[in-house]
Amino acid sequence: MSERLVKGRDRRPGDVDPDAGALSRLWQRRKARRAATKRRVAAMSPGRRWLRRGGIAATWFLGLVSLMCIAALVMFYAFTDVPRPEDVPLKQIATIEYSDGSVMARVGQVDRTIVSLNKVPDSVRWAVIAAEDRGFYSEPGVSIKGTLRAAVSDVFGGDTQGGSGITQQYVKNTYLTAERSLSRKLKELMIAIKLSREYSKNQILEYYLNTVYFGRGAYGVAAAARAYFNKDITKIDTAQAAVLAALLRDPNGYDPAQHPQAAHDRWNYVLDGMVSIKHLTAEERATMQYPAVKPPDSKGLGTTGPTWLLVNRVFAELQAHGISENDVYDNGLVIRTTIDRRAQRAATNAIDTTFADLTPQQRSIKKALVAVNPANGAVLAYYGGTGLNVKGTDGKVDYNDYASQGLRPPGSSFKPYTLATVLSQTLKKRGPGYAINSYVDGSVCTTIQGIQICNDPSDKPYSSPSITIANAMKFSLNTTFDELAAKIGPNKVATTAHTMGVQEKGPDGTPTLANKNGDTGFGIGIGDYPVTVLDQADGFATLANGGVANDAYFVQSATTSGGQTYYQHESHPTRAIDKRVANDVTLTLEPVAQFSGFALDGGRVCAAKTGTKDLNNGNDNSDAWTVGYTPQVSAAVWVGTGYSRPIKNASGGAEYGKDLPGRTWKAFMDGYLANKPMAPMATTQQIQPAPGVSSQPSYTPPPSTPPTSAPSSAPSKSSSAPPTSSPVTSSSAPTLPPPPSSSSSTTTPAPGPTTQANCGGLLQPTCPPTPPGGG
Repeated sequence: MSERLVKGRDRRPGDVDPDAGALSRLWQRRKARRAATKRRVAAMSPGRRWLRRGGIAATWFLGLVSLMCIAALVMFYAFTDVPRPEDVPLKQIATIEYSDGSVMARVGQVDRTIVSLNKVPDSVRWAVIAAEDRGFYSEPGVSIKGTLRAAVSDVFGGDTQGGSGITQQYVKNTYLTAERSLSRKLKELMIAIKLSREYSKNQILEYYLNTVYFGRGAYGVAAAARAYFNKDITKIDTAQAAVLAALLRDPNGYDPAQHPQAAHDRWNYVLDGMVSIKHLTAEERATMQYPAVKPPDSKGLGTTGPTWLLVNRVFAELQAHGISENDVYDNGLVIRTTIDRRAQRAATNAIDTTFADLTPQQRSIKKALVAVNPANGAVLAYYGGTGLNVKGTDGKVDYNDYASQGLRPPGSSFKPYTLATVLSQTLKKRGPGYAINSYVDGSVCTTIQGIQICNDPSDKPYSSPSITIANAMKFSLNTTFDELAAKIGPNKVATTAHTMGVQEKGPDGTPTLANKNGDTGFGIGIGDYPVTVLDQADGFATLANGGVANDAYFVQSATTSGGQTYYQHESHPTRAIDKRVANDVTLTLEPVAQFSGFALDGGRVCAAKTGTKDLNNGNDNSDAWTVGYTPQVSAAVWVGTGYSRPIKNASGGAEYGKDLPGRTWKAFMDGYLANKPMAPMATTQQIQPAPGVSSQPSYTPPPSTPPTSAPSSAPSKSSSAPPTSSPVTSSSAPTLPPPPSSSSSTTTPAPGPTTQANCGGLLQPTCPPTPPGGG
């Protein structure tokens, strides 16, 4: 009903008095409308009246929600903190140094070099815009349409790119996480708006091009140009620029080396986009050919080969100290390692020389070498294998680290821990009370706990039911050390080894020196339980250091790119075994290198022990070791296949510790110790056997005079055959009186006739030649 302007008595409800004031007329009109509305509502059915009320309530609710959203956006914008882009820390390359400060490698999961926009070719700039945000220069800093599409994608799943423009992508990459949520998208929008108000389009594009990820560990266009074309960014042409721009949507999915067809299709999309935004002509587009792209290098680390394994160990140690890779790269750390440049060169030269002329059946052999400074545990040299992108002698790339990530049985090279346990118990007046001059059983075969144990076939000429511990070590008699472990307690041997440097848990976190049930048998006496090469180098370093143990370590310090100290190594030496124990074990090891044919140059005194893991009752060996030391360095060398498979020497016989491992160890020690002073070693036995234990006079190691002809470091063509040199004489074993005719020990020595020859304390009709084994 329309309102009427009527005076006096003729007025009806809803009429307006024309003589009334303006406000009065407004009020009369409002009352008239309300009255009319009430009449309409009164005429409605009850159902329609409830529907009307619901609609009014919903309208008010939506209005309130809209008002709250607007208020939230205003507050979100006002309180969103946006650090200046130039103040945002960017991941950098880390520098790995040798102990002298020279550079070993520059590495980084984030390969980044910041470049200004004026150094980026126009073709790269427009290719990126064509791929990611064709309206970048003409539209505001945020794309409402793209943002809504991205929000829907984030909530319901779908294309993870979501349609955000370059500004929003920069915000997400630099300021936010990859979380897919509406709150993150809202924050991205607010920051993008703020940046767009404070920075020019060119500034934002420059920030974006220096931070966006292109795959292959490359962040920013400069790093991407190197990663894909090995070029400076200034040299990139249009076709190459399109390849780089194509990567941005999905760096892995469009890597030409992994997905060539997808990469080619996306490349075409970018070029077509450049034509559409008029920064490439159709004629130029028609002539474009897909450019050659170089294959990927190392994944995140700028190293290859054995150095790659070494750098991985450095990062693993930092991780153990709570320093993540992100910490390393965020701070651009300069990491000073313990690796001695000269020692590392000596290690690689020893490996290269010794393994240069392998027979076909030897080419599957793997090898590892670790050297440790006995004084503090610093790792001086480290060779874990061929490493990344380098083929081994078998023609295959092998990424395994055999120096610290693989556990292999050490064989006889573990016997010094058994002896150290025996001597420690003697000092504590426990156990059988043996010393290194005590007579024990070294029979060819013996039965221990119902199990028959035999010496290596090559050791039969040296086996005897009565032999000193010192000579049992020299001749590497298995029966002696298994029986010693059984008598003294296998668990005690494990404890000694752990305190000396063998890690209590392996790389996989399981306990070492025990079986799957956690039990340790007497087989530990001759190295049945696997250890790492690093363990052996560190454990023997404890002997070289007079019984004081240091945990092996790789990192001296780490400083930020600004020069602040971020990490500093602290040594915590501990007394693992008595210094008299270390002295006497060393005495027994001093004759081994010369006896086995790899004495050090110049008659340098050293202590060493070979070891093998036997297969097929002595017909084959799966692992071969040489571990030894001087006061300046402890080094361990291992060869094997990494599996329990036979390894052969140059003649096709079983590989022993004296063969490739012994020659490699000698080459390393001679190379590293050249021109270093001759350091004194143990000369006098310091622990005597308990009263009543059968023994010879105190043991004195043989003089360490150089042989008349130094053994060649070149591979022998018949390394398993007995040498043609004269029998063992007093130069390799001291002349000792025969054992006494009676003893209260558990083993009864068998006296022989005076006409027998004394071969290193072992009475025989004639002295046998040096055995072909050596462990």
